[in-house]
Amino acid sequence: MKCYKQALAIDKSNMQVLRDLSQLQVQCMDTEGLLHTRHKLLALKPGHKFNWMGFALAHHLAKNYSMALKVLSAFENLLDPADSKYEKSEFLMYRNMIMFESGDFDATITHLDTIENTIVDKVGWLETRAKCYLGMNQTEDAHQCYLKLIKHNQEHRGYIMDYVNTAATMADKKKLTCWTDVLPNDICDVVTAILEDLEKEIPGSHVVKRLALDVTYGDKFRQRLIGWIEPYLKRAIPALFSALKSLYNNPEKIPVMEELFINWEKNLRTSNRFSPDSDEVQLPQSHLWSLMLLSAHYFRINKFEDALTWINKAIEHTPTVEMLYILKARILKGMGKLEEALEVANKARILDTADKYLNTKYVKYLLRNNKVKEADHWISVFGAPLDEVPSNNTTEMQCMWYEIEEGDAYWRMGDTVTALKKWLLVDKHFMDMSEDQMDFHQYCLRKLTVRYYIQLLRWDKRSWSYPVYLKAARRVVKGYLNLFDQMQAGEDPQTKVLNLLKTDEDEKEATEGSKEDNKKSATNRKSGKGKGKQKPKKKQKDDDDDEDEDEDVNKEFNMKVDMKTPLEAATRFAEALQMHAVNDIDTHLLSYELYLKKNKPLLAIRHALQAANVDNKHPDLAAVPQQLQTLVDKIKGETKPVVIEVYEQAMAELKAKLKA
Repeated sequence: MKCYKQALAIDKSNMQVLRDLSQLQVQCMDTEGLLHTRHKLLALKPGHKFNWMGFALAHHLAKNYSMALKVLSAFENLLDPADSKYEKSEFLMYRNMIMFESGDFDATITHLDTIENTIVDKVGWLETRAKCYLGMNQTEDAHQCYLKLIKHNQEHRGYIMDYVNTAATMADKKKLTCWTDVLPNDICDVVTAILEDLEKEIPGSHVVKRLALDVTYGDKFRQRLIGWIEPYLKRAIPALFSALKSLYNNPEKIPVMEELFINWEKNLRTSNRFSPDSDEVQLPQSHLWSLMLLSAHYFRINKFEDALTWINKAIEHTPTVEMLYILKARILKGMGKLEEALEVANKARILDTADKYLNTKYVKYLLRNNKVKEADHWISVFGAPLDEVPSNNTTEMQCMWYEIEEGDAYWRMGDTVTALKKWLLVDKHFMDMSEDQMDFHQYCLRKLTVRYYIQLLRWDKRSWSYPVYLKAARRVVKGYLNLFDQMQAGEDPQTKVLNLLKTDEDEKEATEGSKEDNKKSATNRKSGKGKGKQKPKKKQKDDDDDEDEDEDVNKEFNMKVDMKTPLEAATRFAEALQMHAVNDIDTHLLSYELYLKKNKPLLAIRHALQAANVDNKHPDLAAVPQQLQTLVDKIKGETKPVVIEVYEQAMAELKAKLKA
């Protein structure tokens, strides 16, 4: 950004530099600088419509809503009647979006009424209207809007939740925030009645029937469960087992499900019917699926021996169904038998070698068994051959689960450096995704798709809180802390690098190279060469060789691990965890350990206190007071008395929380 500003000091009216600078300012969310740059662009080229949109956008991002609306009003007079209906619709909806975010719901509703016939995005129009009614606490009007939205999209869980929360019978009840929460029976009764009425309005909605299982209880739950599961068993649909997962959050529903599953298996085994009173004879696949259902049930409640017994019966019934082996592998993994789980996963893969899912599950079990080289081979089976390094396929495709699992395998084998390289790839992918937005800054303004552009900018802020990034960030902090401990102990982490993915040709070249070096050194000793100090000759390379070397480095995606200042490198990831995972105890335990090693007792005790707020019974907190006291005694002579006083107050608070 500094370079662009220096360029503008030379040529203040350079349009290209101003456009590039504005894009960079949006990327960095420098709203104050963006306002200044966009104002210059508009003054230089007032006839370009995207300059007007850019200026309005700058005020919008700076939350100057009234000024943004004035800019759009001036721009509306310049719109070409020949512009497409879609562009005009998007412009009007963007203007309405600014009105809504300013909090003027009455004006937003009035504007929506005015532009109704011009709008192409009817769903977005209706969503905004419903949100306005909610903002004005007009729940009945919002309720009707959400009903229209549900009829448009019957499987949208968000619409259904808002429909329930805006119902008249929920006026004095606690609002739903998540369908899987265990609710009091009185709220369950109200929500069930609302869903039953909605089911009459839209009988074809599969999601409404499934959500009713989450809120019903007792005999009503039992009857609904029978009606919901039996079609899955008849058609042998694999999605049944994952669809039931949330029901296990409520312990009262587990005995009901277990009794039903056992009865179904018994009746299907003896009479091929779901119940003795039924006249409908089922196919043999229904019995197979009931066996698998029982196994999955016991697996969910951690009764692995029972789960293994039932899955073995299912495999004996039909040994050619690959999903049976996948479930068995999961059960064995839960029992800690990783090698047996790997063998079973391989049997599933062999049954259908063209199935990417089965191959991927096999790769995952290979990594869990620390078989990195084999996993690298099998993961590349379905990937395009980019080069001689198979793992480049996964990196090019941003396959983050694989990189985390591969890093975990190296970590278990003691190779911290390579593990860090794998985990850091996840950070690289998120950085790349953020940088890829640079391609959209000008495009979205030209096409007037500003609403979706705003969503993209806001998504970029949220993306760093995604579970896969937080999972990688925790591992990176642990890895750097481990590197620091190794170096403090006088060890060289580079000596533990395994190089498991070296090809045979690489090893052959390395062996031949070492043999040649040995021959040269022996010849030099015989001839007396090498005595005294000699400056090594630098190998000169031309520009082409340098470019080839750079291309090879990029090609191998070799991430750089900071070996000199590991604690500083870990700080960036610890701060990301503190920002996006503040309620996770691992965030504060890792931050505590980091600041303890950096000899910063106040920051360390702050995170120890936050960890105690999350879980004061966590076993890792037991040793914290003694560790902090040791650090303070060590640096007491170099620390100001006021800092020691603050520390002692915080320590007293921490001890009280740990005893509570």
